[in-house]
Amino acid sequence: MIGLGAALALAAVAGCNLTAAPDTEAAIDHYVRGKLLAEQGLYDAALAELAQAARSDASLSIAYTAAGDIHRKRGDYSAAVLSYEAACRANPYEFRSHYNLGVTHQLLAEVARTVERLQYELSQAISIYLRAITIKPDDFDANLNLSACYFQLGKYDQAEQYCLAAIRINPNHAGAHSNLGVIYDSQGRLYEAISAYKASLEVDNKQPGLWLNLGSTYLKQNRVKAALRAFEKAAEYSPGTAAAWEQIGACHVQLRQFDDAMKAYEKALDLNPDSPAAHRGVGVIYMSRFVLDHQKIDLRDKALAHWNRSLELQPDQQDLVRFVEKYTPKYQGPQL
Repeated sequence: MIGLGAALALAAVAGCNLTAAPDTEAAIDHYVRGKLLAEQGLYDAALAELAQAARSDASLSIAYTAAGDIHRKRGDYSAAVLSYEAACRANPYEFRSHYNLGVTHQLLAEVARTVERLQYELSQAISIYLRAITIKPDDFDANLNLSACYFQLGKYDQAEQYCLAAIRINPNHAGAHSNLGVIYDSQGRLYEAISAYKASLEVDNKQPGLWLNLGSTYLKQNRVKAALRAFEKAAEYSPGTAAAWEQIGACHVQLRQFDDAMKAYEKALDLNPDSPAAHRGVGVIYMSRFVLDHQKIDLRDKALAHWNRSLELQPDQQDLVRFVEKYTPKYQGPQL
């Protein structure tokens, strides 16, 4: 990985070359050699050629952009930012360097270790994307990414605005409709969310994650049977996803279909033995049967075992803590 110092050296080339007459022909030769070396995976040599290109002609923004691409490919996002920023300064009207800079800030947000850093990187990305769509208003990816950044910051009105802009640019993109559904759902606009999810499914029906989202939205409306059908679709398209079977089990419990619920939860536990939701659900079924027949102590004990395991995996379930306390037999101490 190229260190930050190397990136600074390349980004500062424009400032060092202000008094020299640009040699555009030499700059292009270095740039081409740099691109060819990058295609061969010889990144250090490529960066050296791109630095020579920038020294020969500080206005050659594509040299900085190409260097940024190499840094980003290597996972050195901080160095990529410096190179893309140099490209934007060299050519303030070039779309690609602005777009790539926005993407890199998003990548830095993904690896941010503090909320403050996350918010900073997202805010930087928003600022850059706004400049990018000023240069190229009809770019689908820039509008969609801008929407995602606003959403992550909880600015739902702006997120909706740019997601709708992306949909106008490309009405047949399933992901854009899906994102719009998530934005609406987060605002409690459930019917609009369902409409957006269905629009996405019309483009691509085989989206297990989207079926899960749709089912969850139905549950918020207490439409359990509709939710069950959505979760079953998720399981159909991704049978190895434990979350789908967890939700199928939960729906069957609400419908008092305990045998079907148990089968779904057991399937979820086969796929993920450490599923808090599945352990909780199995415990609910065992305890429901125990409540009908208090002589079957083994059912109570099985329920408590699953509930305790669920709490070990996910402690923040205060309602479940209360149930465990209610049904756990009191310790009697040694008998004389």
